[in-house]
Amino acid sequence: MTVSSQMMGCALVATYPITAGSLATTAATGKSPTDHAISESVDKDCSLLKVLDGNPICEKRLKPHEVPVQDYTRQQRLVPNK
Repeated sequence: MTVSSQMMGCALVATYPITAGSLATTAATGKSPTDHAISESVDKDCSLLKVLDGNPICEKRLKPHEVPVQDYTRQQRLVPNK
């Protein structure tokens, strides 16, 4: 292995370091640390992987009072149509 190939390998790691922390963040949240940084900077919910599904990268971030909630307090018996 030559010195130049070793330097290229080091440059690649320095350019895009994949750490246990970034892998854990991605596994736990479904978003990379870069996605979280973009989301915070534009105050939206962003994920670069959404492009693969044909969706926009960023979507409006819902406030807690805007999240739809299903009301299960009324229990109704569903009877199939005959």
